[in-house]
Amino acid sequence: MILPRRQLITAAASLGAVLPFAARAAQPVLPTPAPPAPETHLPDLSRQLTALPRRREFATLPRLLDHPDLWDDVAFDALRAYRGAERMIGTGTALSGSWPVEAQNLLNSEIFAFGHPDALLVMALWGEAQLALYDEAAWSQFDLARLTSPGQSPLPLKQSATGSSRHHQDELGAYGAAGRGIPALQARGVVFLACHNAVWAHAGRLLALGAVPGNPTQEQLAAQLTNHLDKRAIVTPSALGALAELQRAGFSRVF
Repeated sequence: MILPRRQLITAAASLGAVLPFAARAAQPVLPTPAPPAPETHLPDLSRQLTALPRRREFATLPRLLDHPDLWDDVAFDALRAYRGAERMIGTGTALSGSWPVEAQNLLNSEIFAFGHPDALLVMALWGEAQLALYDEAAWSQFDLARLTSPGQSPLPLKQSATGSSRHHQDELGAYGAAGRGIPALQARGVVFLACHNAVWAHAGRLLALGAVPGNPTQEQLAAQLTNHLDKRAIVTPSALGALAELQRAGFSRVF
């Protein structure tokens, strides 16, 4: 019997999807949980994302993430399903880049000038900027300062907003220069995406520089670095791939 072309393509695709997982039989695939219900207001989404788990207990991770149980798929699906009217994307690649100012200015204008209090900004970081998403233990254990450009530091990006003023015209409050760190932006509902490709590159550079505690493989070191990423960040297989998914869902890339 000759099968129709569509059936042959479907069967081949199914076979191709099965073979890679058969090769990793020692790493069982976790059951896929039901997708979260879509939210339509930013405070509800923030509470939902806070309650959803992040995966930070890996022993090894491959170069390319090829199954949802290897990243924060449930949290990303909830983010992608958000149905608020204002859904924006920003990007950052440098520790000293202008993206923290751009993120704050965008939020301030959307909220106070244009009257969109539910404006959601998703910040995708990779490259040197993603170093700011690793915790202090990772910076100490792996000497991540070796990966920064001369004179660069993540400390300004790790600062929470200082001062008690909450008025948007106060330069010393959360809406001024003191509110441009990652924790301050997260407190305003900004969601940060971390890129596995960047983690893999960081691991490779550290191994090339030598003196990594325990002499791990790149797969082991990538897992260790992932385990030290900000617990609120959403790890994705690729920042650019995640941006493409969000744009298909209706998000607009602003910078």
